[in-house]
Amino acid sequence: MICKMRKYSIIVLLILLSSVCWSDPFGYNKVITLTVESENLRVIHYHNWSDTTRENRFKMISTHQNPFTSENDYAYVMAIDKSSNDTIFKSPSPALTELFISEDEQFFVGISNIMLWNPYQIVAYDCKGHLLFSKHIADSEAKLDSTSFKEFTKSYPNKYKLLDSLDRIDFVNNYYFIDFLSSDMPNKLGKAWDYLFQFESPNHLSDSFSETTTNYVYWYREESPELKIKVTDDALKSVSLLDPSGTRFEVPID
Repeated sequence: MICKMRKYSIIVLLILLSSVCWSDPFGYNKVITLTVESENLRVIHYHNWSDTTRENRFKMISTHQNPFTSENDYAYVMAIDKSSNDTIFKSPSPALTELFISEDEQFFVGISNIMLWNPYQIVAYDCKGHLLFSKHIADSEAKLDSTSFKEFTKSYPNKYKLLDSLDRIDFVNNYYFIDFLSSDMPNKLGKAWDYLFQFESPNHLSDSFSETTTNYVYWYREESPELKIKVTDDALKSVSLLDPSGTRFEVPID
């Protein structure tokens, strides 16, 4: 009986280990160029997540986690005037997997399922290349009521300020949703991370999001996200798209 139990334990362990290896056998390391066109514009995104850019990417993700600086030599978005072939702008970006142009050609939105060393999964630029919006997407967040949120801000004021400065806090339907599950956050937040982990809950945008061990976050329907850009009075107001289950959700843009 003991031998059988050991045999079954070994089999279960091997299955678990093989499943972990299968989920992310290697770190994401692709070099990608994406192109999307409208009537007058061609928008190109390039990112290089190979070992040749590893040092600069590690410096970014382990410190300020800001890919929108001139130090970024691993990813950009570029818009080109199709009639003249002139470059309208070239701006640093995170690693993206889809590009979209608004109908009026005034705004550009990029989304990404890449999680590894990638601090933002949705970005928006205006027609001059100015960054308008960026947001990190995780499959879960901390969901706090007003009492728990007040306790959090009182007990960990500096960590609250850090998360707020990174736009990681959303207030929806009388709850505070705090996006704290990302690279290096346990080190940055310390005991505040443990506090927030008590309140872990599915992402408030959709409960259909999921992640692999390190590489990917699956938060939109990859075969066809059907992204829509909402513009009101010449201002970008929101982006909506389909989650992995095919349900439409909206990302407000302040």
